[in-house]
Amino acid sequence: MKKIAVSTSLFVLLLALWVVLFSTFRENEQTLFPDCAYEIYPLTDKEMGGYSTSELTRSDSEITASVNIHSGMAYPYAGLGFNLMSVNNRPATDFFAFDKFDSMEVVVETERMRNVGVRIMTNDPVYSRDNVYTSYRPLQKSFAVAKGGIKLSIYDLNVPDRWFASLGLEENDGLRYLSRGVVLEVFNGEGTMLGIPDEIKLQGVRLWGENHSFVKVMYVLLAGLILLWIVSMVYIRRRK
Repeated sequence: MKKIAVSTSLFVLLLALWVVLFSTFRENEQTLFPDCAYEIYPLTDKEMGGYSTSELTRSDSEITASVNIHSGMAYPYAGLGFNLMSVNNRPATDFFAFDKFDSMEVVVETERMRNVGVRIMTNDPVYSRDNVYTSYRPLQKSFAVAKGGIKLSIYDLNVPDRWFASLGLEENDGLRYLSRGVVLEVFNGEGTMLGIPDEIKLQGVRLWGENHSFVKVMYVLLAGLILLWIVSMVYIRRRK
């Protein structure tokens, strides 16, 4: 009985430790703004041959992009972006892993426009070239501006068909490469009036989600812990 009690007590202790670790590290969360270590830049459609403009004014709690959306290309846009490959004014050692998160919250206000676009650019190992903006794979969607912020699933962002058409591809290949994030952008959404000055006021960007790889490892450890306890009980009883 003493050996059973010792084995059970050790199992309970390890199980309690497992619960603490699981609860503490189960979810990932990261704030991109206002706690920001990444380079922030004015976003325009110049790289795509457009003529829209964007000027940034930044404080500790807000970034204001004064934009003017002009025609001159099929899909004009302007706003602001986070260069996720530049951390504290130094080159990042790796891509930004969006696949560690499930959801995003963007706290944003606008002067006139009713919608804003959210876009993630990822480094496609086949089609992307380093430091060539137009070669990155865009995942984006337009959202209605809401008081208190926009909450969205990262997996709601889709690659526009025109990106595939620009590469000569006939259909969406369904790939995302979220583990290879390069840029996060907030810009004018659908229905923005052309040629009229507007403002995008960004007050916060937050990412969160379940740490999937950690959860898988922890469940494997739990199964091993239970199996080890069962084996020890069987061994002790047989010895008895």
